[in-house]
Amino acid sequence: ANYGAFITMNPGYAGRTELPDNLKALFRPMAMMVPDYALIAEIMLFSEGFGAAKDLARKMATMYRLASEQLSSQDHYDFGMRAVKSVLVMAGSLKRSQPEVAEDVTLIRAMRDSNVPKFLADDIPLFLAIVRDLFPGVEVPKVDYGHLKKAIEDDLTGNKLQIVDPFVGKIIQLYETMNVRHGVMLVGVTATGKTTVSTTLANSLTALNEQAVSEGKSPDELAVQRFTLNPKSITMGELYGEFNLQTNEWTDGLIATIVRQGVAATDEARKWVICDGPVDAIWIESMNTVLDDNKTLCLNNGERIKLPKTMSMVFEVNDLAVASPATVSRCGMVYLEPVYLGWRPLAVSWASNVIDARFPELGLGQSLLEMIDSTVEKALKFFRRECTENVPTVDINLVCSLLNLIDSMLVETQGVTIDNAKDVLKFVFSFCFVWALGGNADDNSTSKFSDFCSLALKDVCSLPTEGSVYDYCVDIQGLTWAKWNDRVEEFKYSSELPFFDLIVPTVDTTRIKFLARAILEGSHHILVTGNSGVGKTVMVLDHLLNAGEGFTAATKNFSAQTSAANLQAFLEEKLEKLRKNLLGPPSGKRIVFFVDDLNMPQKETYGAQPPIELLRQIISQDDKQGGFYDRKKIGLFKKVKDTLFAAACCPPGGGRSDVTPRFLRHFHIVNVANLSTSSMQHIFSSILSGFLGSFSEDQQNMSNSMIEASIDLYTKIASELLPTPAKSHYTFNLRDLSKVVQGILMVEAKHVSTPDDLVRLWIHELNRVFRDRLINEDDREWFNRAIEEQLSTKLSRTWPAADFARVMYTDFLTQGGNGPYLEVNDFDKCNKVLLDYAEDYTLSTNKPMSLVFFRDAIEHVSRISRVLRQPRGNVLLVGVGGSGRQSLARLASHAADYKCFQIELTRGYGVNDFHEDLKKMLMHAGCKDSPTTFLFSDTQLVKESFLEDINNILNAGEVPDLFARDEVDKIVEECRGKAKAAGKMETRDAIYQHFVTLVRENLHVVLAMSPVGDEFRNRLRMFPSLVNCCTIDWYTEWPEDALVSVAERFMENVDLGDDDMKAAVCMMCNKIHSSVASISRKFLDELRRNNYTTPTSYLELINLYLAMLGEQRESNTQKIDRYQGGVDKLITTNEMVESLKVDLQKLKPVLAQAAKDTAKLLTEVEADKVEAGKVEDSVQKETVKVNAAAAEAKEIKDDAQKDLDEALPAFESAVQSLRSLNKGDITEIKSFAKPPPLVQTVMEGVCLLKGVKPSWDDAKKLLGDTNFLSSLEQFDKDNIPEKTIKKLQPYIKNPDFLPETVEKVSKAAKSLCMWVRAMDTYARIAKNVEPKRKALEAAEASLAEMNAMLAEKQSELAKVQARVQELENKLSETLQQRDDLQKQSDETTARLERAEQLISGLGGEKVRWEASLEQLEKDRVNLVGNILVAAGCIAYAGPFTAAYRKTLIDQWVQECKKLKIPADPGFSLQRIVGDPVQMRTWGIQGLPQDELSLDNGIIMTRGRRWPLLIDPQMQANRWIRNMERPNHLQVIKLTEATYLRTLENSIRVGNPVLLENVEEKLDPALEPILLKQVFKSGGRMLIRLGDTDVDYNSD
Repeated sequence: ANYGAFITMNPGYAGRTELPDNLKALFRPMAMMVPDYALIAEIMLFSEGFGAAKDLARKMATMYRLASEQLSSQDHYDFGMRAVKSVLVMAGSLKRSQPEVAEDVTLIRAMRDSNVPKFLADDIPLFLAIVRDLFPGVEVPKVDYGHLKKAIEDDLTGNKLQIVDPFVGKIIQLYETMNVRHGVMLVGVTATGKTTVSTTLANSLTALNEQAVSEGKSPDELAVQRFTLNPKSITMGELYGEFNLQTNEWTDGLIATIVRQGVAATDEARKWVICDGPVDAIWIESMNTVLDDNKTLCLNNGERIKLPKTMSMVFEVNDLAVASPATVSRCGMVYLEPVYLGWRPLAVSWASNVIDARFPELGLGQSLLEMIDSTVEKALKFFRRECTENVPTVDINLVCSLLNLIDSMLVETQGVTIDNAKDVLKFVFSFCFVWALGGNADDNSTSKFSDFCSLALKDVCSLPTEGSVYDYCVDIQGLTWAKWNDRVEEFKYSSELPFFDLIVPTVDTTRIKFLARAILEGSHHILVTGNSGVGKTVMVLDHLLNAGEGFTAATKNFSAQTSAANLQAFLEEKLEKLRKNLLGPPSGKRIVFFVDDLNMPQKETYGAQPPIELLRQIISQDDKQGGFYDRKKIGLFKKVKDTLFAAACCPPGGGRSDVTPRFLRHFHIVNVANLSTSSMQHIFSSILSGFLGSFSEDQQNMSNSMIEASIDLYTKIASELLPTPAKSHYTFNLRDLSKVVQGILMVEAKHVSTPDDLVRLWIHELNRVFRDRLINEDDREWFNRAIEEQLSTKLSRTWPAADFARVMYTDFLTQGGNGPYLEVNDFDKCNKVLLDYAEDYTLSTNKPMSLVFFRDAIEHVSRISRVLRQPRGNVLLVGVGGSGRQSLARLASHAADYKCFQIELTRGYGVNDFHEDLKKMLMHAGCKDSPTTFLFSDTQLVKESFLEDINNILNAGEVPDLFARDEVDKIVEECRGKAKAAGKMETRDAIYQHFVTLVRENLHVVLAMSPVGDEFRNRLRMFPSLVNCCTIDWYTEWPEDALVSVAERFMENVDLGDDDMKAAVCMMCNKIHSSVASISRKFLDELRRNNYTTPTSYLELINLYLAMLGEQRESNTQKIDRYQGGVDKLITTNEMVESLKVDLQKLKPVLAQAAKDTAKLLTEVEADKVEAGKVEDSVQKETVKVNAAAAEAKEIKDDAQKDLDEALPAFESAVQSLRSLNKGDITEIKSFAKPPPLVQTVMEGVCLLKGVKPSWDDAKKLLGDTNFLSSLEQFDKDNIPEKTIKKLQPYIKNPDFLPETVEKVSKAAKSLCMWVRAMDTYARIAKNVEPKRKALEAAEASLAEMNAMLAEKQSELAKVQARVQELENKLSETLQQRDDLQKQSDETTARLERAEQLISGLGGEKVRWEASLEQLEKDRVNLVGNILVAAGCIAYAGPFTAAYRKTLIDQWVQECKKLKIPADPGFSLQRIVGDPVQMRTWGIQGLPQDELSLDNGIIMTRGRRWPLLIDPQMQANRWIRNMERPNHLQVIKLTEATYLRTLENSIRVGNPVLLENVEEKLDPALEPILLKQVFKSGGRMLIRLGDTDVDYNSD
């Protein structure tokens, strides 16, 4: 409830966007009205103490309205509320400080001081007139800034500058503005003194402060500290601060660092943060809170830094074209124009400070001023009116160039001394006048300016009248004019020198090198402009190479993607660290950085070029020693000393931008004229004539004619074959002409025996350089005609195009690479050689290379090989994907025995990975001195910055800041021996430079790009080196003979009937491919949809045809067999029905007889069953009786047995005990003469039982019997007399007559005791059992009788039952026979019914089957043509709509008919290759059942390539999800972080993968999968995914 959010915005500003609708909906919009300025002004004036506030406010509002309406419209003008408020605040301040002054005067002064500084000179009188009209008769006294003005003049004088009153006024205006606003902008074109204004004011205020302090007074002004930066030379993150995306750690930016220093400062000095660079709507918007009254810097990390009142923001800008009104209104403006300063004060200061200081007492400064005053202004006016420039300049730039060139010429190294300086002055001035003011004139303006100079300089010095003033230079010694021609050095051809080091001196090279040497030795910067190919780079590099020991040089090639960070890294790499904050060349030297293609960096959205701004910051710092801020240690400014810049660029246009004049003004700009025909003739004739010196005289004499013809042809091509969006690479320059000559230089004299051979070689090189890049047959025919014309007019030969259009030279006919450069006449031999190379490549790399070498393929290999054999040879292969670019490049590299290097993309592959790969490659090429091919495809361009690095390699052979210092040390060590052998100095820089040279010589870049879309055109525009440094080979559509030959190769071993049919099929393959290309153009014209036919599609057609032909032959045979079997089965069924009817009639009487026999037998069985039942009842009764008797006997027996079971255990235990006795135990008892009482008692018991007298003597006799123990065991226990038992009772009842007691006396006696007791127990029990036993015997006797009677009756029953069973068996058998007959009858009837149903049901099917059989027989005949058309549909028809598909199929069927290939006139893809069951299943799974959708399903499932489905309604998506769900379908998107891991797992296990939301660009890491680059290694099928070999599951 206590929180509210408010948004203020004006979406109409530059760099602003509308709020998103979902955010906008949450806020209530409120439109702000234009405020009532008069009312606001009235209230504020009252508050400031003005009495006449109402009247003054009304006048003030009127003044601002009139000013906004009548003054000119400028970006930096602001008459809004902030401007009004600042004036009112200033008026209040004046009112309080000078209360005695009239109120209207105070207000007028406030308005004047606030507004006049920003007005253009032409607007100031109009503004003052409006003020006079509103305040008639009011005079405003001028303010006296006596002390400040004197301090300003003293500072200007101290810095040897001129005191110009209007300029001093501008300095005071800046002072006034800074007193009112803490944000001030110095606006004005270059060289109007913006930096000097702020510097002088700062120095003056500091001087006043120091003066007051030294005098002990309280200072009125504070000292000033200045912090200067160029906000566009660094990134937004480096300017304000940013978070590290990995660690989320905050790093302060440069502005934040400077502001923190100001906040932390303890002194009271003013701090001016000076942003010297373009203002745009991106970085300046972040300053709005700083420029507001609250003066707060808001950072992205949420921090807010309040600026102290002593801190001010100053901006130096060229204009405010892209600044928003919000920014303009927040700043005070001081506008500077050339009218306030002009160029003359500069000339005056230069004359006194430079010339007079160098030549004192000669008065040369004044003489030069007089010459300048009399000529320069007129020259500038004439030049601006009559002449044009390739690179625009401002007047002061031309004047500075004049002064600097004079300064550079008036030195001893040019032969000027104090003695001859006065005499030579007018010559030097005239020469410098021509080359400074007119040096930048384009080709059409030089003659005009030459004529003007002849007139303008006649009073200064007489110029030669012959030719142009540009043709002459000063002869210092002879005090006269000398022709440049006389200074051109003689060229001597050396076959030892590489072609790139051959420089033929011309007038242009001589004068450009002279100017470059003079300007650079004078410590000034030079910019060489001119059209592409005129030799700018060669001239500058040649001079730098021979600049002398006082100079060292480094080259940087700019491209569209060059960034300020790249450039700074390059500069820091080349400069030495002299101190912590000082960089420079080695002591005693100056370094020249040559920046090629200066205007190539792409402009940002609002027009800035950060690399240019960085260079400007180095060149133009106000303390004359520029530099840059360290990108790691934020706030550390590294100064750069003794550094010069030479630059080269083409005129703006075609990817090249206009460079800010604030940068260009520091350069002396010289335009290199286009080479004249005579110059080109001289250059190339000199080289070719030198090369042909060892050839025959006839061939030597052809040199001039061939060069003349080449130049004519080049001129014609450049003027007629102009670039268009489709032909963006039709940009020709002199590099192309030099490539022709370079190509001729590759041949040996012994291989070119006749002049005709030389001409054929010359034509071959022209073809390779010019014809190979032409994109269509019309252009190639035009080129052939142009060659014929040159042959006829220049070389006296009338050769038709057929004789030379396809002439071919190559060096791969000799194994091992680097063979002689020979013309190819035997293409069969070429084919065989290339097949051998391909086979060898497959064996050596384990990657199959199955290629068909038709004529075009051989020519492409030859073209690539030609470039690879050339030093610094690079090639750009342009063609659609699948045209064989990469395969042929690998083969050519393998044939030359070069290592072919190609990056392997992985998920997240970025700049760092690319740099690591580049390091390996460059070290292989340089450190190992090994020829290397770098094959790079546009599909591998993960980031466009990759091309920036490739651009650097093409231009310079290195990538700036690629190697770390330790890696450079390693390179230096590895290359030290090679550098020493090559005669190089053993310094670190020299060895590294030799490494770069080796890289350039050994590394060959092969770029494979597709011309499809806008990207190719944009890349050529942004990176001119792709055209300039590469030979272009355009891959056209395969010709008819190539298509046919490829088909013939694949169908060599296929049975198509006869050779004529095979030839017709091969021709038909070609027709299919060509017809698709034709209808694709119609498709594009009518529906604006692109479809591309590539060689890959053609190979797919052939492979698909071969696979489907075998498959469908087998399928067709199976279908015929099935249908034939069905028809045969129907015929057999008809015959069987007739047979069944006969069988059924025979069975009827047999069934009737069987029924009668069964009934009779059934009666007999029933009667016998009754008889048997009676017997069974009787037996049953007897059985009951017997069972009762048996139960009674068993009961008696069980009772007796129970009693016996009680005695028997004791008996058994006694027997066991007896058995344990041995002879010794018995002897022991016998040995007693007088036994112990218990032993005596036991033995008496034994004697009683044995029937012996119970005495010891009789007992001993018993013991003496050897069978004593056994007799006890076998004792008749059942018949012990009753008398004996009675006699035994006293013993038994004796309490000591127990086994346990007896055992204590004798173990043997114990056992006998146990036996006696057991016999007693058994005898007593047996006595009870005896009656029971007798009863048992009686019961058992009775039971036996009853059993005998029962057995008799059971026997009788068995006989009766046997008879019944016999009858029942017979009955069962009879019934079975009856049932079998009935079943047979029923089955026959059923079979008859089914057969009749089958016949009636399939009666119509038989007709259909016979028709289908007939159709299949026809299909068997038409199979060759039908499958060819079906393969064409699957390979090509997918992208087309139904109508186009039908058109294609009709065309193909008609073509088959013409070629006598049997094909079905009513062709249907679904009928030929579709499976009805499968298609019905698809319908269940969600696929629409219309013809187009079913055809799409067949194309998707039968194609060998991965299907790309254009599926706006998600029909296919749903179908695939349903169809593949049982197979564990994996659904991925390219936006998922883990999609590659999912894909890898699916490849391993064979799961289907659906890749959704595919856009125009795919992740390059998918390329091996899309191309199915499967290979076999160690018996495993693998595919390379990123940097990993993954097992490939074919499912």
